[in-house]
Amino acid sequence: MPHRPHHAFPYVLVSPNYLAGGGNWEHLTKLLVRGYGWQDVSTLDHHSALTSPDGRLHVVLHRQTPGNWTLRGSTPHARQWAAVLDEHLPVEYVTATVEALLRPTAPKEPGVLDRLHAAGWTTQATTRAPSALSPDGLVRITHHRGDSSEESRWHAECTVKGRRWWTATFSAHTPTAVVGAFAAQLASPDPLPRMAIGTPLYGCEHHTRLLPCTLGREDESAQLAARIAHARTHLRPGTGTAPPVKPTSNSSAARAR
Repeated sequence: MPHRPHHAFPYVLVSPNYLAGGGNWEHLTKLLVRGYGWQDVSTLDHHSALTSPDGRLHVVLHRQTPGNWTLRGSTPHARQWAAVLDEHLPVEYVTATVEALLRPTAPKEPGVLDRLHAAGWTTQATTRAPSALSPDGLVRITHHRGDSSEESRWHAECTVKGRRWWTATFSAHTPTAVVGAFAAQLASPDPLPRMAIGTPLYGCEHHTRLLPCTLGREDESAQLAARIAHARTHLRPGTGTAPPVKPTSNSSAARAR
């Protein structure tokens, strides 16, 4: 049975982090708008819709149920790509995938499956669909290679007691940095802070570890302010001259779900 912290603590630390639930999506909105200078183009159909300064990247949180995040962009060679991440996936994962595109590219990053294997995941190196399974057996990520680069995609999902909690799909031409950042979040042993009320997720009690957290709302706001300041002074917005794409949910990743 998970340890249930005393309710005097409004927040708890949740691990594994992929069972933490969605979290506060407004943090990502504020980070991109105030830190990176993105434009808020939200409509009644969206909880949040943001566009990068150069018009090449779009991040949308759809209002329909079940909701999802859609990331869309174009490569320097004008190839469009899309990623669809379920709203029950921690928003920290979405933030990591977006920020991976806003930082200078690292000279050498480990492969997606190599990174997960090093974190204790079980990898299966099949020819057409190599995959990795989390140590608790709840999350699997698979690389569907297809017959051509146009059909290649990554798909991940979390299933607990037959219930699928979230999925994530990355279409062909999705930058390696995006999938790599997603895998890094999966591999991370670091817990995520969440409100104690509503935690753990329904039916996930036996798979979730909870610890007390002294974090308060003021601390959370201060951490966000620090990240915004860091983005302004140390990180650069995405650049490029590829033609922009329109923020719509009719993406190849959405169709592949």
